[in-house]
Amino acid sequence: MIENVKIVSSLRSSDNSIFTVTFSSGEKLDFTADEAFEFGLYEEDKYVDGFQKLCTTVLARRMMSFAASYVLFSMKSTYQVRLKLEEYVVKNELEADWAQFSEDSIEEALRRLTELEYINDELFVRRYVNTALKGKPVSKSHILNELVYKKGVDKNLAENVVEEIYSDESTVSDSENAYRLLIKKTGGRVPRGDSAENKKEIAKLHRFAAGKGFPYDVIEDALSRIREESAEN
Repeated sequence: MIENVKIVSSLRSSDNSIFTVTFSSGEKLDFTADEAFEFGLYEEDKYVDGFQKLCTTVLARRMMSFAASYVLFSMKSTYQVRLKLEEYVVKNELEADWAQFSEDSIEEALRRLTELEYINDELFVRRYVNTALKGKPVSKSHILNELVYKKGVDKNLAENVVEEIYSDESTVSDSENAYRLLIKKTGGRVPRGDSAENKKEIAKLHRFAAGKGFPYDVIEDALSRIREESAEN
């Protein structure tokens, strides 16, 4: 890691908005005028201490600016933000001289966004679960799968927070959600009897509810409840 380099040349664009700086280590990098003046990159033959950190900091700031609207208006998981920052590298087609700092810059940007509380995976999980429970009926396992495999949340963190939420008596249980899902699907009419047609319809309902993450016994209990209620009416 090169930490002490000299500025070989610092050339301004015609409108003075960009400084193209060539360093003794071989890198040739473009900086905005603000970046150049902040870090003193406009003086030729000047030595720059902490070259790696300087470039990482500059690129991390650019990444944060790129992802600003993404994290400001709706909470995202660390994994989702990481993908957004990786998109920055691709979208801007970073040349080799800048690309070498991209991995460290992504980590620095994530660290700063977490420090500033724009990223908080525990809070993200809580909000995600509460939103999910207010929407269409879904199972606890479906929510966990979404969090871990689609949102990229750490499995242990997701499981611990979800279990905590579901342990609250005010949280709608899987049994109740399965019932709500199937009562809407069936209109309160579940096939009875062992005919081939009825078995086919029941199997179809099982597949439908299982697709939402509900286990077999929970689905059976929900169907039995609907049958009992329809018999009473």
